[in-house]
Amino acid sequence: MKKLVMEGPKKCKFIDVDMPVIENDTDVLIKNRYCGVCMSEHYDWTTAKEGKSFGHEPIGTVVAVGKAVTKVKAGDRVSGLFSGHAEYDVTDEKNVFLIPDELSDTAAILEPLSCLVSAVSKVRIQVVGDRVAVVGCGYMGCGAIALLKTHGAYVVAVDIRKECLEDAKRYGADEVYTPDELPAHYMDEPGKDIGFQSQGLGFKTVMEWGETAESLDLAIRMTRMCGQLALGAYHTGGKRLVDIQQLNVKAIDCLSTHPREVEINRTACANAVQMLCNGSWDFKNVPTKVYPWSEFDRAQEELTTKYGKYMKAVVDYEKENFEPYIID
Repeated sequence: MKKLVMEGPKKCKFIDVDMPVIENDTDVLIKNRYCGVCMSEHYDWTTAKEGKSFGHEPIGTVVAVGKAVTKVKAGDRVSGLFSGHAEYDVTDEKNVFLIPDELSDTAAILEPLSCLVSAVSKVRIQVVGDRVAVVGCGYMGCGAIALLKTHGAYVVAVDIRKECLEDAKRYGADEVYTPDELPAHYMDEPGKDIGFQSQGLGFKTVMEWGETAESLDLAIRMTRMCGQLALGAYHTGGKRLVDIQQLNVKAIDCLSTHPREVEINRTACANAVQMLCNGSWDFKNVPTKVYPWSEFDRAQEELTTKYGKYMKAVVDYEKENFEPYIID
């Protein structure tokens, strides 16, 4: 079977390796169809050493199951928390989730969706209609916006790109701004009297998905005294400088929402399927660019220029060569 490994920075290759085999009674053997291209891997791709692999957002078809498996059977379409860096993978059935017919392959890649469900579940929304700010409106930011709306939040979206703000509106944002357009009272900066105290400064809750020093700084400035700053997207890349003084003076509750709780992620996978199917989470028709497996490097390279064209990228493990295309 084919397996993706890096030759060095920005250069991958596919090598032939042995097929994985079922060793335990609860194992499931899966043939991967697609694997999502995650922005969290982009920096590591640019600096990769020989032998490193990428791919953690798979969807595929069950080929065989261990004798104790009850959740799925051969021929079922599945996604979940298993590896997508090779043509096949074996995992425990606890990590595998059946995909109903009403969900397309690209809409049902569950790993990033489970991360969103986990992250938004940790956000404080005390009263229906509470205002929540989302800084950074790429794929994850827009998915968070759509989920926050299911919780009854009033969402204010911020991004440096007008194209991303259009996406934010599509997925439910009530107000959208570039950083330069933000109303003055949407900032809570200690010692700065801007005359809006009667309206309340900043936000009780801010989610940050921009993954840059600038977006992090803005999110801190937008968080209200004693508010919650929920950080969603700082997995890789260089160190960021954080304004600890403002975090401390404002007594901000700074929460990392990067999911590390395996059981929560498994529950989030199942809940994501249910919410997408019943329509309570409006995040199925995401513009997605599909690449052949031979063009993984191109898919990574184009992540930084995708805005306004598509929101998600996937690699097709069944086809080696074709011109990449965009689907909604």
